[in-house]
Amino acid sequence: MKPGVDIQLLQSVRHKLIAKNITLQSIKQRQTTTTLVNQLDIPEGLKELIISHGFTLDLLLGLQPIDLAQTLGIDNDVAKMIINATRRHVKYD
Repeated sequence: MKPGVDIQLLQSVRHKLIAKNITLQSIKQRQTTTTLVNQLDIPEGLKELIISHGFTLDLLLGLQPIDLAQTLGIDNDVAKMIINATRRHVKYD
């Protein structure tokens, strides 16, 4: 009997490759976000807070200061500062 292709094995390998690709994309996106957030003209502690909550520049640009303040547990004026710094960065980048 001629050996055949193990379909289950091929499907398993395919699923593992897809999972690794998704993981790599996630890592690259996080590195990109970290790099961009670190370029903002805000205190380091705020940068860490933004990164730890998974915010991207696109998310920050789409938020109102009150929403950011509530999400991060910070003062509304500090949230305004973050969003303004994000807008300045995008405008001049």
